[in-house]
Amino acid sequence: MYFVDRTAVVLKPTANFLDWLKQADENMPDLTLEQIRANCSVFLVPQFDEPEAVVSYFHDRYQTIFEAEISGWDIPRSRWPADMGLKAFWEYFEVEIHDMVLDMEEAGLDITPVFDNMR
Repeated sequence: MYFVDRTAVVLKPTANFLDWLKQADENMPDLTLEQIRANCSVFLVPQFDEPEAVVSYFHDRYQTIFEAEISGWDIPRSRWPADMGLKAFWEYFEVEIHDMVLDMEEAGLDITPVFDNMR
């Protein structure tokens, strides 16, 4: 087992996100908040001493993260939220911060960019 020099951040959709999702796609199955929070995106970010620093890190990158999360639902861009500002981001998502990240494998990690502009 190996320590990883990162902080893990679980991005969890809120009830506001679920409300938007149901309104954006009439054919969406009847999902619950518990269901959409069961398998969330996990971001590995630099290690920080304070949770506020992690939040600040997300502030600097919220737009790219917001777009990645919305696009994962295959909703046409024309039906995306009209307001995708920082305040809306925090109304749609909350974070769970974990500062101890362990890797159970000796093998190296393969990394592939999600979007070219995310790096």
